[in-house]
Amino acid sequence: MSHYLDTLTIKNFKSCKHIEVKLSEFTPIIGYNNAGKSNILSAVEWLFKKKLLALDDYHDADMEICVEGKIVGVSDEILDGLAQEHREKISPFIQDGIVEIKRTQIVNASKAADVKLQIKNPANGQYRAPPTGIDNAIKGLFPEPIRVGAMENSAEDASKSKASSTIGKLLSELCESVQKSNSTRISKHLNAVSRRMEADGNKRIPELSDIDTSINEKIADFFPGINLKLHFPTPSFEDLFKSGTVKVYEDGMAGIARECSSYGHGTQRSIQMALIRHLADIKKNEQSSTTTLLLIDEPELYLHPFAIEQIREALNTLSGNGYQIIFTTHSSQMITEETAPHTILIRKNNIKGTYRRTTMAEAVARTIEDGPAQASHLFSLTQSSQVLFSNNVILTEGKTELRLLPFIFQKIQNRTLGQAQIAMIETGSVNNISKTLKILKAMDIPARAIVDLDYAFRGAIINGIINDDDQNIAELKKILQKMHDNQECKVGHNGLPTKGGVCTAAEAFEIMASKPEAHAHIQALATILREKNIWLWQKGAIEAHLGLESKDEDTWSQFKVKASRSPLEEICPDHAGIHALIQWVSA
Repeated sequence: MSHYLDTLTIKNFKSCKHIEVKLSEFTPIIGYNNAGKSNILSAVEWLFKKKLLALDDYHDADMEICVEGKIVGVSDEILDGLAQEHREKISPFIQDGIVEIKRTQIVNASKAADVKLQIKNPANGQYRAPPTGIDNAIKGLFPEPIRVGAMENSAEDASKSKASSTIGKLLSELCESVQKSNSTRISKHLNAVSRRMEADGNKRIPELSDIDTSINEKIADFFPGINLKLHFPTPSFEDLFKSGTVKVYEDGMAGIARECSSYGHGTQRSIQMALIRHLADIKKNEQSSTTTLLLIDEPELYLHPFAIEQIREALNTLSGNGYQIIFTTHSSQMITEETAPHTILIRKNNIKGTYRRTTMAEAVARTIEDGPAQASHLFSLTQSSQVLFSNNVILTEGKTELRLLPFIFQKIQNRTLGQAQIAMIETGSVNNISKTLKILKAMDIPARAIVDLDYAFRGAIINGIINDDDQNIAELKKILQKMHDNQECKVGHNGLPTKGGVCTAAEAFEIMASKPEAHAHIQALATILREKNIWLWQKGAIEAHLGLESKDEDTWSQFKVKASRSPLEEICPDHAGIHALIQWVSA
């Protein structure tokens, strides 16, 4: 990728009151229905494709519409690929490979002249009216965008050739290569048709000449001195491709061709995405002096799960070969570990209109100062793209929670976590809990965490949630020391259970939690953590609350079978605590 649209600022356009988004060569946009995702694509399209917007396109009818774009990567090599007249027009407005443009539409616009394009003068940082011909210079950098709607135009797009459609672009690319290898041979045949069908042909069909003569005899009675000749223009080789279309044939029905529109949405969308995949194949490793914006609403729509991954990779290939890809999606399969950090999260409310949340990469950079730690934590977060698609996130440190809590939630709430727009994420380590909570807060994603009892003694103190001299911690450490003295467990120099004793550290915390003198202190710690959106397993870990002897697939499966047949009150030692947790999660 050479140059691309780096920053987009939208003002007063549809649901976008004022929003700025940072774009990359491959940009997914995520958001709930009616959040304004498609409006962002429409704004990009309008920036590079002039048209008169309707009254309904104004967020506020008393203010002008404005869309600004910052284009980066416009190198000397790119400029050398432009026609000289275009290069001379745009070069004065480029500084450090950056050019900024703005399109506006005045209030009560009624004609094309009410839509203005401006370009920023790098000398003073002010926008100005562009010199004549700058539109064509910009088109030399960014040809007209290709817009692929969610569904409404797929049959038309896949079956009719238009300059801005997917099939039109594909046939244009095909035409270029086929012309080079077949131009002489095909032109010979077209010229033969031209000589026989066109008015000035030197081998016209005799019947056409006879008709000409008969008509001219009659027209002489009305207007002497006028002669007519029938003319049937022969298409050029390029015109033949522009008039191309797609016919659909089914196995077992040889010779029967149907229009794309005669098939269902799934078939139509599959054909459309197949064309994009082929476009990716023929553009692979090509050098291009232009960047074509490919704007797609929900490319995964109606596709089989395996096909979604294929179209994602095809789009990714295009993004490195002369195309900038910006798409909306509701599918986690369209998001990879590499793209998740820069994925744009879109929301909408009555005050802000459409707005974006902080990206994952931005949130990690703000929250974690250490560079390697940023990379490590960002990688762990991207393991679950559910974070990007949820309204609330529940963090856990263990697999038992991940395996059983969604099941228990559905049993108690009569709805799934997904229906409640809640994602449950395993952090893999208790040490990641606090960092992840801070990152999600920076992303404006409500998040809570569920932790084992030992977190109160370690992670909570390290992160300043509980004071290291907290009286409850001190009293509980006394209980642990007595357990050590009674050989119930082994305690290290820090006063906390360690390995090497008669039980594991986790088991030692469970034993301590079962002692009556510990209950009030543990409850006090749980209250402190609850205020920070952290749920503490007061019996040590979830297994003690559910009555599980181990943490493996067989144990989890047996619990589900029992819970399916019996109420939780009959199988859980702490069913009240489990109910309280589920209420807290769903609150």
